[in-house]
Parts: sequence; structure tokens; C-alpha cells
Amino acid sequence: MRKVILFRKNSSKAESTAESIHRILREKGCRTAHLVNVPGLERRVNLKGYDLMVVVGGDGTFLAGARIAAKFGVPVVGVNEGRFGFLTEIGKEEAHEVLTDILRGKGKKQRRMMISTYLIRRGVRKFLGDYLNDVVISKSAIARIMEMEIYAGDSFMVHVYGDGVIISTPTGSTAYALSAGGPIMYPDSENLLFVPICPHTLSNRPVVLPPDFSLRVRILSGSRESFLTMDGQRGMFLQEGDEVEVRKSRRYCEIYLHPRKGFFEILREKLRWG
Repeated sequence: MRKVILFRKNSSKAESTAESIHRILREKGCRTAHLVNVPGLERRVNLKGYDLMVVVGGDGTFLAGARIAAKFGVPVVGVNEGRFGFLTEIGKEEAHEVLTDILRGKGKKQRRMMISTYLIRRGVRKFLGDYLNDVVISKSAIARIMEMEIYAGDSFMVHVYGDGVIISTPTGSTAYALSAGGPIMYPDSENLLFVPICPHTLSNRPVVLPPDFSLRVRILSGSRESFLTMDGQRGMFLQEGDEVEVRKSRRYCEIYLHPRKGFFEILREKLRWG
């Protein structure tokens, strides 16, 4: 008997969809438990012994669930009950068929790179977590223009004046990084993507780096003029002199893909190409 965790958005629509999925899983002989995506949940959840996480919601719910699942090596499948649904690829009307295939061992999985984030403040290095999409350093509401130094590995890379920078995984390349002019990367590739946000110097361009590099951002702006956001869900103000280091994580997130739609078909559908 398989153990499946249902992780859902905190909404009545997601609750209704999760209940119908619960019935499907029970029919297939699975043991199920429910979790609602609420603040602080990640630190309290233990998924040891679970075989699958079914996320019901949008991409934000998927990212929160993926961070939990990756800690315990639990693969994830996303059922869309949100707006955009780039990560939650499965429509709720397809859930029965897709989950049946997964439980029969016919589902196709893809391993996605994650990034580890650290804050270095007054010589003390603190681990801030592993993330699937991106790390963003942007100006706060009271700031005018940010000033930062960027280091790639041990090498000085660029001095940035602008609204901020994005450091993204390939999975996150179709999120904020894409809006800021970054390239689309195939999701199971392993690279770090650096994208400046509205740089004052127009020659500052996105850069794709190998996975064995780290990126370090040193804040030169005044305290509380810049803000660090991770996966669009966790955040904190930064101080002058702080350094944010991002590198490839040792953890991966395993995601079940749509059985009939490839990456480029999803791109055409979501980005309305052609």
C-alpha cells in the first residue's frame, strides 16, 4: 500500500479538488494524508515513509510543497488549481488518468536542480534553505537604485546599479527571470542563471554559468534599502555589507511530468507562442 501526501492551496476550490483526488487514491489502495499550505508549515512536516506528494494549487503552492518533498526524496506531481500553472502541469480533469499511470509505475519523472542560499553578515555564514525556482535581491519600497558587487566563484564579475538581480535555476528561468529578459533554459539542465533587473548600464546582460560555480552578491546600498526573496515566498531585509551566496544544492526535486505534453508544447500554451 502506497502512502501519498496531498498538499493543497488554502482555498475552497483546491479543497474540493483534493477531496476528489483523495477518493481516487483510496480506490487505488493508497493511504493518504492532507496538508494545507500555511506559513511555517515546512519546519513542522516529516514525510519519511511517503511515496508521492500530489500538489493541488498553483505554482506558488507547488514550490512550497517541492521544498518539503525534496528534503525527504519524495517525488511530486502538480494538479493545477491556480492561475498560471507552469509547474502544476496536470489539469484536474486529467488527474484520474495521470495518477493511475503513476501508481502503475508508468509515470515519467524528471530530476530538477535546486539552489542553496546563504547569508553572510559580519563574517557569520547562515544557511537560508534550498529553493527550486530563484533567489531575488531587489530594492525595497524606500530605495531608489541599488548598488551591488557580483562575484562568480572567486572572480569579480560585475558592478551592478539597478533594481536588483535574479539568480535562477533552469526551472525558474520561465518565472521572474524570463520577465526580466533572461533566457529560457531546459528544465532538467544544470546551470545557474544570473539576470540583472533593469540595470542602469544597459550592457549588463544575463549570464549562464556552470553548476560548479557559486554566485555571491555583496550589498553596497544602505541598510533596509534592499530585500532578499527566495522562491517568491520567503524574504528578509538586507544590510549594507551583507553578502548573499547562491550555489547548486546537493538536493534535487523529482517531478512527474505531463504524460502527453512536452516542455515545448507547454511553452507554446502558457506563453501563447504562435
